[in-house]
Amino acid sequence: MNLVKRAPRAVLLALGLSLLLIGNSSAQQSLSIGSDSVAGLGSIDLPVTLTSTAPTEGFVLAIGFDSQLVAASEFSVVGTVTEAAGAELVVPEILPSEGATLGVVMDVNAPFDAQTIPVGTDQLIAVLTVNANALVTVDTPTPISFEDGTLNNPPLDNILVQGGLSIGAGAGLGLNDGTLTLLIPPPDTLSVASTSTPSNQSGTIQILMSNQTGDVQGFALAVAHDDAVLDLEAIDLTGTVTEAQDPELTIPQLYANGGTLGVVLDFTPPFDGQVIAVGVDQHIANFTYSSDNELVDPDPAITTDILLVNGLIGVPALDNVIVVGGLSLRPALVSGTYTSLPVAPPPLENTQFYCGSENLPVTGDTSIEATAGAAVEICFFYSDPDDNLQGFQIAACVDCHLTMTHFTLGNSILVDLQTEFVSFDIDNDPNDGDGCEFIAGILLDALPPFLNQTAPASADPLLIGCLLATVSESAPCDADLPVLFCNDIDGTGDVLIENIAVIDFQSIQDFEQTGCLVHVIPEEVFQRGDCNSDDKVNLADAATVLGQQFLGVPVLCPDACDANDDGSINLADSVYLLNYLFKFGPDPADPGPLLDGPDPTFDLLPACMSDDSSC
Repeated sequence: MNLVKRAPRAVLLALGLSLLLIGNSSAQQSLSIGSDSVAGLGSIDLPVTLTSTAPTEGFVLAIGFDSQLVAASEFSVVGTVTEAAGAELVVPEILPSEGATLGVVMDVNAPFDAQTIPVGTDQLIAVLTVNANALVTVDTPTPISFEDGTLNNPPLDNILVQGGLSIGAGAGLGLNDGTLTLLIPPPDTLSVASTSTPSNQSGTIQILMSNQTGDVQGFALAVAHDDAVLDLEAIDLTGTVTEAQDPELTIPQLYANGGTLGVVLDFTPPFDGQVIAVGVDQHIANFTYSSDNELVDPDPAITTDILLVNGLIGVPALDNVIVVGGLSLRPALVSGTYTSLPVAPPPLENTQFYCGSENLPVTGDTSIEATAGAAVEICFFYSDPDDNLQGFQIAACVDCHLTMTHFTLGNSILVDLQTEFVSFDIDNDPNDGDGCEFIAGILLDALPPFLNQTAPASADPLLIGCLLATVSESAPCDADLPVLFCNDIDGTGDVLIENIAVIDFQSIQDFEQTGCLVHVIPEEVFQRGDCNSDDKVNLADAATVLGQQFLGVPVLCPDACDANDDGSINLADSVYLLNYLFKFGPDPADPGPLLDGPDPTFDLLPACMSDDSSC
């Protein structure tokens, strides 16, 4: 920006005296002030334009207005044809209670190159910056006028200098006034920007300001919250437009149910006039809160109001105000919310409980197969790659088709560690209101001399012990009978038991617990000797045995073909059947050739694929 040359009023008077006062009438020439509008106490640049028929060597402008409504802050030639033509003397004068004047001579310094403003229409020669001095309740137009003989001392007229002659209104210079319309300002607002934060962290609410009335010199905030839900930790200006203006007075106050903040931007010498410029939703302050409630999934989120309130917070109680043009204004208040969010639960301990068959560590299968009426072992295991365990507390809900009889450590490592306390309780009553339950307490070191025996750390499942049970004869075929780890069960007593691992004398409860299923399978039944599965034992079955052995004829029930019950199928079984049928030899072994029944002898022959079963 070029520096504006300023000169005392005497220089301007000398300029005026040097100009010839002989008029050169030209009705086509004029000076004009632009019209515009401004909201609130804002400012606006009004253009002053020139229409000329001859080169202009200088000019004087004298503009007045109603000082109750309007004030001038600057009279400039920056960005105009006046500047572009190289004006050498520019003398602006702001008259606080009257108006403003501007005197310009294009060529006043050697080597006197005779620079001028060229002929043209509506050329911008100056800019008058004005601002509203008052707030209006209705849109109010006020004139911005050329005034001859009233402004400055001695008073000046509006003139052009062309060809060494002074041309004013009396010589035909047209003076076209402008109008500034003061508009009702949009409402100023203070608002709370709603936010959400995990309940285990602090969260910051931003206070926003929309100041359309004018530049803000300071403000006061009073913000309330529910102290049963939140604590106010801090009030600050970090990252705000307020901080950017380097405020000179900042007074935050924290209370149980809210907080206040007073800010004056320009409070100490040299009074540089810091302000927050007109804007919308400008971030002016931060209020930081912490939640009084630690929320963990699946807890619901908690939302509470953050309220901008007048006359309730502070000692003395403060109102929410902004200061514009030295006036204390009450903006509209828009409250917001703070939402405390649940957080993920802490990671589970790496201890795990399992149940399944005794071979679970090898197969990983948590399903146990058994037929109705059969005895079954339901074994419990633990794993923990990092910690030794001092004891176990097991609580299981058991399907009532399983009749529990006993609990034993069996071949568990706990036997080798000489576990000193084992107690269990079995509830087989399906009608007692809480179903069938199993609870057990195991403590490795429970007796003097207290050597602190512990179960070793292991990443692989290690056996704790097995629950012995019988599958009910009424259990439906192909059903899954669940055995699940359940907390807060009491067996046949009245003390609620939970699943616990005892580590370093602490009861660890938050860990993974994987239950198991007893799958009821149909019992294989067949007629011994019925190798072709036609429900009869005859010569065809002896032939089928030979066909299976020497021709690869498929059979549905290998156990039925094992006529002599030696655990294999071969020529001897065909001979055995022929002896039985035609030489009065011994009957085939149980279940015999006449009725379906189970195989009482364990062997490794494949299971029957026929439709004969106990289901």
